[in-house]
Parts: sequence; C-alpha cells; structure tokens
Amino acid sequence: MNYKWKLKERVSGDIITQLLANRGIGEREKQAFLNPDWDRDTNDPFLFTNMQSAVDKVFIALENKQKIVIHGDYDADGVSGSSLLYITILELADKIGTPVNLDVYLPDREKDGYGVALHTVGRMIKEGVNLIITVDCGIANADVFEVAQQAGVDVIICDHHQMAPEIPKHAIIIHPLVAGEVYPNKNLCGTGVAFKLASALIIEARKRNLDFPIGHEKWLTDFVAIATVTDVMPLLGENRALEKFGLQALNKTRRLGLQKIIEMSGTELGSIDTQTIGYRIGPRINAAGRIGSARSAFNALVAKTEQEAEEHANTLEMLNRKRQEITELSYNEAKRLVTARKDAHVHVVWNETWAPGIVGLIAGKIVTEFGVPAFALTRVDDKYVGSGRSINGLHLVEAMRSCGDIFIKAGGHPEACGLTISGEDNIRLFRERINIYAKDFFADTNVDLSIDIDAELPFEEITFDAYYQIRQFEPFGKGNPEPVFSASGTILKADAVGKTGTHLKITLMNHNGVNQLIGFGFGELAGQLTVGTKIDVAYELSVNEWNGNISLQGRIIDIIIKNS
Repeated sequence: MNYKWKLKERVSGDIITQLLANRGIGEREKQAFLNPDWDRDTNDPFLFTNMQSAVDKVFIALENKQKIVIHGDYDADGVSGSSLLYITILELADKIGTPVNLDVYLPDREKDGYGVALHTVGRMIKEGVNLIITVDCGIANADVFEVAQQAGVDVIICDHHQMAPEIPKHAIIIHPLVAGEVYPNKNLCGTGVAFKLASALIIEARKRNLDFPIGHEKWLTDFVAIATVTDVMPLLGENRALEKFGLQALNKTRRLGLQKIIEMSGTELGSIDTQTIGYRIGPRINAAGRIGSARSAFNALVAKTEQEAEEHANTLEMLNRKRQEITELSYNEAKRLVTARKDAHVHVVWNETWAPGIVGLIAGKIVTEFGVPAFALTRVDDKYVGSGRSINGLHLVEAMRSCGDIFIKAGGHPEACGLTISGEDNIRLFRERINIYAKDFFADTNVDLSIDIDAELPFEEITFDAYYQIRQFEPFGKGNPEPVFSASGTILKADAVGKTGTHLKITLMNHNGVNQLIGFGFGELAGQLTVGTKIDVAYELSVNEWNGNISLQGRIIDIIIKNS
C-alpha cells in the first residue's frame, strides 16, 4: 500500500513540546495529559442522569433477595464489564449480609446474535428473573424490553453503542450518548459504563456504612483497561486516566485467571501496556466469543482457584490458536474475492464456510491490506451475518442507513458495525448501494492513505533519554497514537526473519543511536535491500531485550527504497 507521509509542523526541538503540540494539548491540559490524577481526571459516576435510580434498584433487588441477571456481550468489552459487575455485586451482597441470587448470561454469537434476544428475555421471565442489567448491549432492543416491562421485570441498561431510532422506554438507561445525558465523557466503552455503575454502588455502600475502603474501585480498572483497548476507544480525557490506573492494576493483578492468561501469552506482570492488551491478552479473551463460548472467558476472569484459572485459561489458549488458524485460511479466500473486484470503493465479501466469529477480523484485514472499507459475511441458518470495518472517515452507521431496507438488523459504531441480511441477492444489492454511497462520499471528501509523522528524528541522534521522554505519552491508543518519526539510513544487512520469513530485520551502517530496525510484515523486501541501499523509514521507537541486554530499535511503519 502506498502511503503519503505527512510531517507535522515543527514547533520545537524539544520532543515533549513537539508531541504535545501535535496532539493539540495546550499548557492548561499538559499536566492532566502527562500525569493523570484520579481525583482530578475521573468523573463522579452520579453525573449520569439515571445513576441514582440504577443504584437504588440494585440495592432494592439485593435487600429483597430478588433474582438478578447480568446480560453481557460476547466480546472482550462485554465479558470484562460483566465480570466487573458480577464481582462487585457479589461483594456488595456479602457486605450487606444477604444471600444473593445472581447469574451472568453471555449470548451465543450464532444462536442469539448481537444484543438482547427476545427468546433470551422470554426464558428469563419464565425463570423468575426480577432485574436484568445489560453490559455493552441493550440500547437497540426496545421491543425486547417492552416485553420484559409487561412481565414486571426491571431493566438497567449499561451501553455505549450508537443510539437506535427507538430506545427502551421503561428501562433505566446509563449511556453516555443518550439524548440529554450530561455525563461529560462520551467515549466510555461498555465496561467503562459498567465500572461507573459499580463505582456508584460502592459509593452508596459507604454511605450506608458498609466496609468498602477508599480507593477500592481502582482495583476494578484492570477490566476497564482491557476493554478500552480492545474496543478501540479514544485514550483521552477520563479514558486516559482510567487506562493509566487500569494498567497499574493489571500489572499487579491478583486475579488468578488473568494471571494465567497473561502467563500463557508470554507476558510478565509489570510489563503490560496497551500493545500487550491489544495483541496478546485481548485476543485470548475475544477468542472465546468468536469460535467458542464467551462463558469460557468469563469463567477465567472470575476464577476463584488455581485449578479453575488454569483450566479456563488453557481453554482460551486453545481457542485463540484455533482462531488464528481459521482466520488465516478464511482470509486467503477473502483476499481472492477482493482481488477480483479490486476497484471497489467498499469491499463486500461472503462465504458460507467462514466462522461467524471471525468475519470482523477478515474485514479488518481487508481494510489494512487494501485501504478501503470492507464487509465480510457468512451464513448462519437461513440468513447471512457479518461485520464491517471502516477507513478514511466513512461513517459506517450513516452509510448503512442508505441501505436500511435491506437489513434484518444492523448497528454499531462509525468504524465498526454488525449486520444481518436475508440472502445472497440482498448482499449483492447491498454491495451495489454501499459502493454508490461510498463513491459519492469519497468524491466529496478529500481523503488519502497517509501516515502522520510527528518529527524527523535521525537514527544517529536517538538516546535512551529521548525514548523515556516519549514513554511519558503512554498509554498509547486511539486518539493518542504512538509517536511516529522519520529518518534516513544506509543498509548494512537485511534479513527476512520469523518462521515463514514474514518479517524484516535491518542493520544500518551508523554506529551511534539506533542501528537496528524491525519490520513486521515487511519480509518480502529483504531481497531488495542490499548493502549500501539507502532508505527512508517511518518508525516507532522501541526497546529490544535479548539475553539480558537492552537496546533501542526502530519498529518500521513504512519504508521507501531510494536506490538498489
């Protein structure tokens, strides 16, 4: 893919000043950005309009020994938030001194679909459930909760997804995007919303003289840290503070299941960052809901014994390996379909054999490799279900509204969505209409595939001091990407590395600063990089630890070969 490099305007030779300017962080926001403070930078959960009503409802349910069910989603956000709320309510009931009738329901991707299914609520009504608390779902299920209300079941919705045309009328809604909501952080993930409910319950418990130490809720932020990264929420404002404290909690976690997941991912406690979550921990939690049962992930996160933790973490490890294998096989087929329609403004591909849990991964891989929005679908019973991923500013939810009459169900976020369609003819019609929409959108919008370069930073001038200054900007993620620099160099040696030669390792001729580069997925360029070849590199600065030695290296984002 050909990227255009966009070098940010130079405002200072000082790295910190330059990076702050690049991110639009002024002097007033500097302290909060570089050094988030819990009391200053996290919001009172009772700023949510309906929070007191939700808290009262939970306490009434506990005091009256009512049956409570937490209904989560099957992804890492829904599972993490359900685990967080489950642990909190159990602890709350214990401190009240009342027996608790609490269960968690995590839907099956194929049988239940996204959101809260009518048959699920019907079963809960028959089982005598009194209170349903949703996590990371529910805002689009007004019809389902109408049935619950008629049966006398109370509902609390903790969600963050795009608002549906009709929202549940009789539920207590805790959602940052609902009309008229004054809660200042509009970018909480589902677990973040559940955390606010848990925090409010703990605050109320203290008012009732129940023993919750000050700061107790901070130890729940490990779940928030995982979900904020896996759901790709902006790491700015309150989210940045929650992520910072969440990473601290995660690196000290005493949760037996998390300890095992971290260990099996090849990670050490104390070294976890947002990349570790995104590429190691998150995929293992998500694997359960993709090709198995999300309950496996929940069981791991709330495991009470070493044996339980080991068993459920092993299940996640097995599922993740299987997920990797079937994703690779399925993507090869998707790539063939994309290549056959390479001029499309939006790629829409489908195959009856793909696992429903990996279609989002397929769409994401298409976006990464081909640089255009993509949808991938597979057949489930008599209909097709799929996921979309976006790029270049195309708002998927708005785009799909132009095709609204085609779908059985659709919804999600601007950059990621889900959809259900009745048959292949409708998929073809959807492909036609979404491409017309995208063609008009891109004609009216100046978009290009680009990489933002924070500053020119020659390899010879890089020091550990510079590296540690850059680390002050952690945690990195959406809204605060890891800084990218540019530099020129001359090849001394270049090798394709990894089991299949997929990756690239470069040694440069310079002797000061950084002379080692690693490029994941760039292995095919090794043959073009002979001794003396001059290159321009867009890179991130990282540390390489090997045999007790620590050295700086550049992680290649893009490379331009100047001569060969």
